[in-house]
Amino acid sequence: MREMGKTVERPKRPIYPLDIDPELRNRMKAVASLHGKTMRDWVTEAILEKLEDDIDAREGLAVLGEVEGTISLKDYLESRKESQRV
Repeated sequence: MREMGKTVERPKRPIYPLDIDPELRNRMKAVASLHGKTMRDWVTEAILEKLEDDIDAREGLAVLGEVEGTISLKDYLESRKESQRV
């Protein structure tokens, strides 16, 4: 990359080839283009969104387990079995 007569080096990043169907690749490329992005940028954003969704879901489940008066699904099912025996 050149900037005003100077060579600017980008930090080296590993390359991760993806073995995906050509139809999916074409869809990704088309959507990225519609958003004015490179496929690399679009895929990176998609991965980050997926990671954030996963983190949010895990944190949400952890909070639900901390709410006072709640019980686990396992405990609930066991209590239902016991109440049906009586």
